[in-house]
Amino acid sequence: MMSSVAVEMGGGSSIEQAAAAARRAISEAGSTPERIDALINTGVYRDSNMVEPAMSALIQQQAGIGLEYRSGDVPCLSFDLMNGACGVLNAIQVSQALLAAPTVERVVIVSGDAHPSKSPEPQPGFPIKPVGAALMLEKGNGSAGFGALHISSTDGVPAAAGFVRLSEMGSSGRSTITVDRSVNTTEEMLHHAVSAASEALEVADSAIERTVLLCNRPTPEFPALLAGRLGLPVEAVCTDAIEGWADHHTGDAHTSALPTAYVAARDAGRLDGADVALFVAAGAGPAAAAIAYRLPKV
Repeated sequence: MMSSVAVEMGGGSSIEQAAAAARRAISEAGSTPERIDALINTGVYRDSNMVEPAMSALIQQQAGIGLEYRSGDVPCLSFDLMNGACGVLNAIQVSQALLAAPTVERVVIVSGDAHPSKSPEPQPGFPIKPVGAALMLEKGNGSAGFGALHISSTDGVPAAAGFVRLSEMGSSGRSTITVDRSVNTTEEMLHHAVSAASEALEVADSAIERTVLLCNRPTPEFPALLAGRLGLPVEAVCTDAIEGWADHHTGDAHTSALPTAYVAARDAGRLDGADVALFVAAGAGPAAAAIAYRLPKV
């Protein structure tokens, strides 16, 4: 189950904001960096368009996780897992498998995207706001926690949504990126999101009126349309655009959209009285993923 969720925004570095979110999530969970068994990074758009090393290693270093080895300790495992907007949900599925091992007690999932120039200001043609987030997952008892992951996607090779044109990059390739979200239509993404979310809702077996929908915003109209097709009222939808969270930047938080929506919904009291938070993400592919989180009883 989730023991803490933290979000950092206002900066321009995907590494720094993800690391800051990780440190805060660990602290708010009442833990320490040396007690983290695994770190999974799901961010896609990177500082200076770095390819190597894995961003997880740089985030792990800045967060101070597993930097010293002690005899008998199991080293912290860290790696990148990239699947666009759905990456955080894929990482939750992997974390469930890791936490089933007797030697793993705590997993931190980090996300975060930023313009490669590392500018905190909106950049022309870049529809993503620089946000870093972290989820702390631990072994838990009782009924609270995540269910199974449900996925729906189109067969075949997806069109590129974010890329650097090598023939045009010149001397500015480290600070430029092209993002084309027109390759996927709202209707295509809705088709897959409804399929995955419907399966997750059926398994969750929760009253629809006690369900909160947490979803990303691949297009402005997507959240409301998704809620309608799932039979949920618009009031049940929470995104990273909740008042107070969208002021820093237009656009959506991409890989950090779901953690941001959860924190915003929690802080606004939108989870009070709900039994299930339904996490749904849709994006390039087109593809979508959904997982139900049974909320702990306070």
